[in-house]
Amino acid sequence: MKIIDCGEGARKAQKSNLLPFRRKREAQEVFVSSLAEALDNRFFLLSHISLPGQGKLSPLLLVGPTGMWAVLPTGITGFFRANESTWERQDEKTQAYNPSKPNLLLQLHAWAKALGEALVSLGFQAPPIEPVLFFSDPAAHVDSTRPVTRIVLADGLPHFLSGLYQARLVLEKEDIRQMVIAIAGEEALEPSYAGLEIKDDFSLREKKAPEKPVQKPPEAPSRLAALSREEPEIVRRVSRHVPFNRNQWIYLALLLLVTIVILITLMFVVLIKA
Repeated sequence: MKIIDCGEGARKAQKSNLLPFRRKREAQEVFVSSLAEALDNRFFLLSHISLPGQGKLSPLLLVGPTGMWAVLPTGITGFFRANESTWERQDEKTQAYNPSKPNLLLQLHAWAKALGEALVSLGFQAPPIEPVLFFSDPAAHVDSTRPVTRIVLADGLPHFLSGLYQARLVLEKEDIRQMVIAIAGEEALEPSYAGLEIKDDFSLREKKAPEKPVQKPPEAPSRLAALSREEPEIVRRVSRHVPFNRNQWIYLALLLLVTIVILITLMFVVLIKA
């Protein structure tokens, strides 16, 4: 996964040791480290994106061949209730649910919609950006009913990550590259280094490692494979319409082969007895 920092100003708040900022920073570190271990370099993670009219909200934007996600990691704890666009928190004393401010569901949903509209206005045929609210603390509980923003709890992060690969392909490599340039600028795709990016303690900006060889981004657009660039063309075409990854196709082929062997064996048994 390639990590890109789109702004300098928001980093000052990230360095604060006040409890709310520290929890937000820690939640972001949990999410980013999990992504870095799970995703390859076909995925980009952009931070500190400034959108006019969207206040100080600064979600992470994940862009990859299977879609786009606006993710807001949070370290808040407690009992919450999400009913479509309604966001409520349980009072510890009365046990009653009251409207919680800010309404994270609506804020994140509006941010994702605004960025999507901005990309469309620039001529991109971008898929809808899915807003995701991630709770890093296992002490957070959310009772949700068709929320406008997807809720991912701490124990649900592995399932969310696996879904990033299993979804069907909706973006090609060149589409992703051009959108990243439009959001972060041409310098965002300057030569980077293979392997896991090196980051400082308080931001998502990459530190260059001089011992690593420079790799320039490919110039010619190429269609992304479902899970591997080496998959046959027929598999890649079918994968756009059928949400199977490479391993699932292999298991399906093995199952078909075993079935054929069993049928042939049964036919021989029947013929011998006859």
